[in-house]
Amino acid sequence: MSLAHSQASDTAVAAPAADAERLHLDVREQILRVPVEVQDAFGKSSKGELLVTTFRPAGPGPFPLVLISHGRSTDKRAEYKRPRFETAARYFVRKGFAVAVPLRLGYGELAEAGDPESSISCREPRFAPALAAAASQILAVAAHMQQQPDIDAKRVVLLGQSVGGISTMAATAAGLPGQVAAINFAGGHGGDPDKHPGEPCGGTQLRQIYQAYGELIAQNSLQLKSLWVYTENDRYFAPRYSRSWAKAFAEAGASLDYRLLPAFGEDGHTLFSAGSDSWQPLVEEFLAQQGFSTPGVIAVPLANAELDVQNESALPLSGSAAKDSYRKFLAVKKPRAFAFNAQGRTGYAFGDAAASRALAFCQRYSSQTCQLYAVDDAVVWNRKKQQP
Repeated sequence: MSLAHSQASDTAVAAPAADAERLHLDVREQILRVPVEVQDAFGKSSKGELLVTTFRPAGPGPFPLVLISHGRSTDKRAEYKRPRFETAARYFVRKGFAVAVPLRLGYGELAEAGDPESSISCREPRFAPALAAAASQILAVAAHMQQQPDIDAKRVVLLGQSVGGISTMAATAAGLPGQVAAINFAGGHGGDPDKHPGEPCGGTQLRQIYQAYGELIAQNSLQLKSLWVYTENDRYFAPRYSRSWAKAFAEAGASLDYRLLPAFGEDGHTLFSAGSDSWQPLVEEFLAQQGFSTPGVIAVPLANAELDVQNESALPLSGSAAKDSYRKFLAVKKPRAFAFNAQGRTGYAFGDAAASRALAFCQRYSSQTCQLYAVDDAVVWNRKKQQP
């Protein structure tokens, strides 16, 4: 199986900063456009400038790179907004990675460029050209990022969810120079979770495609590892399919760490975007094995027994806005977290990745780092150990 590379110019252009959403200063968010051209299943050309959101840690680098690829909703693809995967991006920035998140051709503002990732029909799907088109765009963005002076071109990780997951493996099979690992979240293509839950279109064809990717990786002696993460209640791809795909990929000679997690929410297919607390420890372990040992999971400080979380007067901030924000934090359900900084900014969040999101709400437009004040039912801030 061959993979066509897209045509891309040597340089990308910066997109206007007048985005509907303010760019987040603390993770150095930027927007680029990378021109590409690909072909669909009928040989028709589609071209356009991919909208690429990037995030970086502080400092000059060089930073390893992770490229995150989004999934596909056929009936809503024209409604896609600029993908950011903010919680995941912040996790990787904490680990020292630069992050690139492209919006591919056929989605959102790029929908009018055609739909090169269409598999045509569920009854007789054409997955190979659709995945080749997606993979070539991933490779084009990765190649552009590798040319940047603050990127370590020899330490690249490709990651994707759903169609983005299997497309990540397609790009990996193409042999991207400098790639050291691949992470596949719920990778596959096609299906109807409402009418046929757990049943993909062409499950056998997808098995053959994964086998072909594994063979290419083995034949090219690509010394890289891949982590596959699926769930018991994925409404697109039931475990019997993901197990079969992983088995075919591994038997072809490619390295694989397959993880089937317990049921997550109502649909485990959403794990990557909504279940960071579940997948981050797995990715942390996997990436540590590849030499990326800087922690990305937030370590919550020990509880400060001297302060009562219900005592809002102990909050080391003055002003009614801060107090009001803290009262709102106390009213939400657990898991929850509250953060603040010396400029008087605050942020709180509840649910998945509460600590990360609270810190993000606090510091995304601030020049000063925030710190956690309370998590769940405990104050974790200690005046003696850290100053606001």
